[in-house]
Amino acid sequence: MKRLLMLFVALGVVMIFGGMAVAATLEDLEKQLQDIQKQILQMKEEKQRQDQKLREVEAAQAAQKEEVKREAASLREQARRVSSELAERVKIGGYGSVRFESNSLKEQSSTFTFRRFVLTADAKPADPMRVYLELEFERFTQLELERTTRPEAGGLRVSEAIEGTDGSEISIEQLWFQYDLYPWLKFRTGQVLVPRGRFNINHDDNRWNIARRSLVDRGVPVLPVKAAWPELGAGFLGDIPLGEMGKLTYQAYVINGVALDAEVEKVVQARRKDTQKLELEAEFRPSRGTAKLDVKDSKAVATRIAWSPFPGQEIGGSFYYGRYTPKFLSDESLIAFAVDGLTTIGPFEIEAEYVNTNFRNIDRVARSFAQVAVKKEAENESIDGGLEAEVEFGLAGLARNKHGYWIEGRYRFWPEFLTPTIFGKYFENPQLIAILRGEQVWLNGLVREAEFENGVLTNLEQENRQLYRVTAGLAYRPTPLVVFQLAYEYTKTDRGRSLAEVTNFLTAQGSEDDAHAVLVGVAFGF
Repeated sequence: MKRLLMLFVALGVVMIFGGMAVAATLEDLEKQLQDIQKQILQMKEEKQRQDQKLREVEAAQAAQKEEVKREAASLREQARRVSSELAERVKIGGYGSVRFESNSLKEQSSTFTFRRFVLTADAKPADPMRVYLELEFERFTQLELERTTRPEAGGLRVSEAIEGTDGSEISIEQLWFQYDLYPWLKFRTGQVLVPRGRFNINHDDNRWNIARRSLVDRGVPVLPVKAAWPELGAGFLGDIPLGEMGKLTYQAYVINGVALDAEVEKVVQARRKDTQKLELEAEFRPSRGTAKLDVKDSKAVATRIAWSPFPGQEIGGSFYYGRYTPKFLSDESLIAFAVDGLTTIGPFEIEAEYVNTNFRNIDRVARSFAQVAVKKEAENESIDGGLEAEVEFGLAGLARNKHGYWIEGRYRFWPEFLTPTIFGKYFENPQLIAILRGEQVWLNGLVREAEFENGVLTNLEQENRQLYRVTAGLAYRPTPLVVFQLAYEYTKTDRGRSLAEVTNFLTAQGSEDDAHAVLVGVAFGF
């Protein structure tokens, strides 16, 4: 019994201590579980924080992408607006022409001629303002300048070579700024076209149906300076509505104006004799005014008024007055006027122009020129006989009075059988145009020779000359800006006298007083 009691006591002690151990283990497990749960919760919170950061980063990236897209769209819109505004404010264009000519003159071969290519820019800095440019490349293909400077043979050697094509010209035909105060009052300044006759202010090649400009405007010319004729100056122009009577347009400028200027010609001649020859000739002829200091210290005025009662109808008159002699010669003036017109009756058009130019007191100019130039020509031969040099001064392009006209009739038509062909099916309103142009020029008191010695005019030779030309042709215009030209041209001057003496484009021999020519040309605008 005693043993049984001790057994129970021992068993109780074991159970007490075992329960205490189990309880301790459960508490540890529970604590570990709580720690694990706490770690899991911390991990969840960390993950949530990381997810939140990731979402914030993604949102920021998305916002940044949207901002970039908005900025790109804004830049594209700004570029589009700038491009649109630029396209509205600045318009680039131009025109050009090429001609093939076959001529009956002995020294003038059949040839292609690159007549000209002109680039134009028309810009509007603001609504009432305008800037216009015409830059011409006439018969121009290249211009190259080479220059070297170096010591040589105990001294200094400078060499220069200029390469170009015959008859080449780069010219600013127009460059002006205009401020439109009112439709009837517009201020313009810069290189402006002199409003002398309708051709000079409407000279673009693609506007005309014959591949040669008129005699009075270009081939002689009767104009003081050949068309296109610009001058530096300022003035006003505008359109004045006349109600049922149509409208009146005007231009009026103060300009530097025409002046006698030197054209220097150099000729190197190889000869069978012991000496070679160098000729230097300075011809003073009427030239467009300067773009800097006026050599005349005097201004010219030029005006034109035109009345247009209906579209396609116009009659105009123009006037020019100004000094033409430089300051070192006597003060002499140039007076010129022109009358021109256009009339349209159905498919028929008649366009004409008469020009008259007077150079006053040419004999006085020649005497004044003799006093300055002293001697017409001088020769000098080098000591060793290797080179003969000749220097000559002269007057050219002067006549007491030049006047002439051209009148051109046109008939526009289109045969329907050509419409389905390549000449008609691609174009909205193609046209064939039959043309007949007649021209005459009179040169009274044309200076042929001015002889002077020791500052005294010894002989002034002048003569009266006439020139006639008739041209018949056919033009094809697939669109208004493009024309294909075909024409026959006959030119005649006084019997037995050379055409070369009264024209600036025909290389006629002394006895060739007439010429037949066939002209084929293409002119285009854009």
